[in-house]
Amino acid sequence: MEKYDRHICEYQPINVIVECSRDTFHEDFTWQVTYFREAAEEDLENNHYLETVGETLWSLVAEINNCPYCGLSLREQKSNNSEHLLFDSTGGSINVL
Repeated sequence: MEKYDRHICEYQPINVIVECSRDTFHEDFTWQVTYFREAAEEDLENNHYLETVGETLWSLVAEINNCPYCGLSLREQKSNNSEHLLFDSTGGSINVL
């Protein structure tokens, strides 16, 4: 797939995005799941570095073949060659075997 696409299913939580996109680590478009946590009012009260409700506290991106919630196959061709990467909000990445 060579264009942005987004998958939404009824089982997917609101703090999760499943999309086919290109990011700073890839030249090719890949299916990815992004998990993120946003600041709530209680977080602002407990941490003076936070400024607004809804501010992203952390996120994690992982390449996927299938939707982790409904099981739908997302890739046209499966990738089993350990070229999957895991990214976190600090900018770190690792190969996932």
